[in-house]
Amino acid sequence: MGFFKDLFIVNEEKQQQAEQPQLKTKVAATQPQPQPQYTAPQPAAANTVANNTSYAPQEAVNVPPVTVPGGNVDRNILEMIKEVIEKSNVPGNDYFELNKIVESQDFKNAIPDENARVIAAYHSLRAQDPKFDKKRIADSIDFYIREVKNEFDNVLKSYNQFVNDKINNPKKRIAELQKRREDLVNKISQLDVEIQTMEADVAKCSAELEAKRTNYDATFQIVVQELENEKNKLNVILP
Repeated sequence: MGFFKDLFIVNEEKQQQAEQPQLKTKVAATQPQPQPQYTAPQPAAANTVANNTSYAPQEAVNVPPVTVPGGNVDRNILEMIKEVIEKSNVPGNDYFELNKIVESQDFKNAIPDENARVIAAYHSLRAQDPKFDKKRIADSIDFYIREVKNEFDNVLKSYNQFVNDKINNPKKRIAELQKRREDLVNKISQLDVEIQTMEADVAKCSAELEAKRTNYDATFQIVVQELENEKNKLNVILP
């Protein structure tokens, strides 16, 4: 049947198929709502209903499996979603109570055929409340779908914020640091060129000044020596 059986009950066969694309999501529980008190029909009564020809097993309805590209079914997330639906349940009989009866183990033992269980549970609830009909079931399913989607939207907001905090913002910071590093590398290269140019200028100037100093020293020594010679010469010549 439709229901959330395939969503809430993950058997061994489904675990083996976990590698196939499935839905992966995370839903937080909402605030609890008043829960209706309902006791499932006893096996004996269920057998009586099942044996009634009007509730005979129906031909199975072929429903294509639900597939979502990417991800795997997570048991913990399924339990969270189940809690969302349980806590969103409003007083009165609707899809939730119908599915609860159909999926109860005692009812399964009493009526193995799923379609027969659905019909028996439906008429049992309808006997309690004549207004319980297919429309109420469909409307309640739509309601639970909206509740689950709302929870998913809330989780998605938190997820997106987490992605921003842990991935997007750090990526921006990384890009900024990389740009800063690139600027620093370029600046270092410019400084290296400037240093090399200045070192070359200093070396050239140093060589030129050293040569001039040497020339000055030699020239002054010659002049001084010539003056000393002149002094000695004049000292001899003059009376």
